[in-house]
Amino acid sequence: MDLVSSLPDDVRCHILSFLTTKESALTSVLSKKWRNLFTLVPNLDLDDSEYLHPEETKWEREEILDSFLDFVERVLSLQGNGPIRRFSLRCESGVPPARLNRWLCKVLQRGVADLELIIDFEDGYLLPRELFVSETLVNLRLKSEFGCIHWWPGAEGTFLPRLQSLDISSAMVFCDDKLQKLLPCFPVIEELRLVGMEWIDSHVTVSCATLTNQLLLSSTGSRTSKNPKSVSFDTPNLLSLAYSDLVAEDYPLVNMKSLFKARIILGVDDDQIARMRAPTNYLSEDDVVRRFGNVVKLMKGIQNVQQLHLHSDTLEVSFPFSSFWSSCNVLIAR
Repeated sequence: MDLVSSLPDDVRCHILSFLTTKESALTSVLSKKWRNLFTLVPNLDLDDSEYLHPEETKWEREEILDSFLDFVERVLSLQGNGPIRRFSLRCESGVPPARLNRWLCKVLQRGVADLELIIDFEDGYLLPRELFVSETLVNLRLKSEFGCIHWWPGAEGTFLPRLQSLDISSAMVFCDDKLQKLLPCFPVIEELRLVGMEWIDSHVTVSCATLTNQLLLSSTGSRTSKNPKSVSFDTPNLLSLAYSDLVAEDYPLVNMKSLFKARIILGVDDDQIARMRAPTNYLSEDDVVRRFGNVVKLMKGIQNVQQLHLHSDTLEVSFPFSSFWSSCNVLIAR
């Protein structure tokens, strides 16, 4: 008998936890001692790229996709109701919504702590309610390169008491509630990354004392194509900020006294740049460009930052406040 096979089951399960689920399942052919061991591994890492290959015909790809989906079903069935720590599913060829929801409800019932979904979500598809009231989720990542992600429409009922990291990245992210009303639903959150966010209105407030590690906000700005009326940050313990959006008309509150690193992209179009460079008396009283000077409030609010990365458009808007730059290391990107 080889040395690895002689190890206790829990040690061998720990070894298998570093493999993908497909690799772990292949060990079942080694001997009787390995036959069902992979079903005891509390981590599931499922990736359809291990099954699909670009050189195959469409029909062959569909057959292999069905094989992959059936494999996921078998694994979940063989594992029964045992505890699960991590569930990672990458299936960029699509999963039938009813089947995906059944899998999610299954792993949520089994107490999953880390959940990662990298899927091209279909338009109109809604994630199950159970995902938004889980008492065990610690890390949640949702990614859809081409589709849209809709936060549960009954967002007012969301409550994830153990969630520490939320990462959502999509072509568009929709939420039926304001961000400042949603954040209290995550009482211990430390990291928040929202890429492709569509703000529900033009007044945005990010207020959260537990955010420490990272805040990444990237808005599409496509719902109205208008500059936000106001954006406020009340995150006194935050260390790292990455913020991308159209320039807001005002930044009434910026409380980031612990901030160490920031990357800021404030978008302006060519016409707005031309009006900013023109004499002030050429601008009408209601021209939004007149209020771009409020960017100084944002810069003053992050004045303790040590590392600052700026897009060239951001520098264009904030250039009049050059006295700020002497206190930090600035990297300018085009």
